Amino acid sequence: YEGDLWHRNAVHSNAMASRLRAAVADIPGVEFSQPTQANGVFARLPEGVADAVRSEFFFYDWDAAAREVRWMCSFDTTEADVDAFAALIRAAAG
Repeated sequence: YEGDLWHRNAVHSNAMASRLRAAVADIPGVEFSQPTQANGVFARLPEGVADAVRSEFFFYDWDAAAREVRWMCSFDTTEADVDAFAALIRAAAG
């Protein structure tokens, strides 16, 4: 609990979630179901997009019936990770 490592990790994780949200915000059919206030992004995706991306990245369905997913960023999520993930979402969404 000494030092500020926990704070730097939290700031980084939150920044990566904000980057992810911004990177996919203009993709047709992608809708956000919750505000991005921390390190998680909750989104609804067009049919088939989540399954197309799961071969490369792991994430959970939050509400499968609504095609809502939960994407979490962490202390070790890189900008390159976010950019690659967003590119796959974009490609899968057509």
